[in-house]
Amino acid sequence: MADHYKILGVAPSADAESIRRAYHEEARRWHPDGFSGRSAAELAEAEASMRSVNEAWRVLGDKTRRAEFDRMRTRGTTTPSSGGINIQDDVIRIDPRLLDPEFLAARRRNSEAEIANGSAAVLRATPWLAMMGLLVAIFIFTAFAREPSAPPPSTVPGPGLGVEANACVRIATGPSLLAVPCDGGALYDGRVIGARFEDGVCPVGTIREVPLTPNKIACLGT
Repeated sequence: MADHYKILGVAPSADAESIRRAYHEEARRWHPDGFSGRSAAELAEAEASMRSVNEAWRVLGDKTRRAEFDRMRTRGTTTPSSGGINIQDDVIRIDPRLLDPEFLAARRRNSEAEIANGSAAVLRATPWLAMMGLLVAIFIFTAFAREPSAPPPSTVPGPGLGVEANACVRIATGPSLLAVPCDGGALYDGRVIGARFEDGVCPVGTIREVPLTPNKIACLGT
């Protein structure tokens, strides 16, 4: 394991500011730009040293990484312990408990229990997830449900208008409709193209609506 303190030339007890100053000094010393014109071997040595300096600063310049490095340095390990197997002083060491069948069985049971607990948590959450999904579906359905469409408009006059369908009419007092010729010999207010009740709609092409009774409206077009 590389000793980052030795690379930067500081003691393990050095404070953060001392480490920062040491890094800047070593970076200026080994930066490849200062080796322009040197031999390929010197340039390669500078680049390798610069990488080591940068890595030392990456570790020691961060509190968390420095603390982990100090723990590993104290133990003399090159890699964190994993699964009861680690490397110390270039020797592979195995936790003797890994050779004990009862220990392995207990660890397997603990692992199975953790998996079972996780599955149980998922199963407990499933009804709530299903309910939330149902509520979301209801919300979407109600938000996008189309309002009931209005009944289609009448295309011909309904009963009680007193005139034929498509008749040209004048609006008389009352009001009422008075049929007149459509040949241009007489002025007329429109042609009867439909009728509607109070809650209905006139057909397309209506230019004027004439209320004849409280619930009967004539639709006039051109």
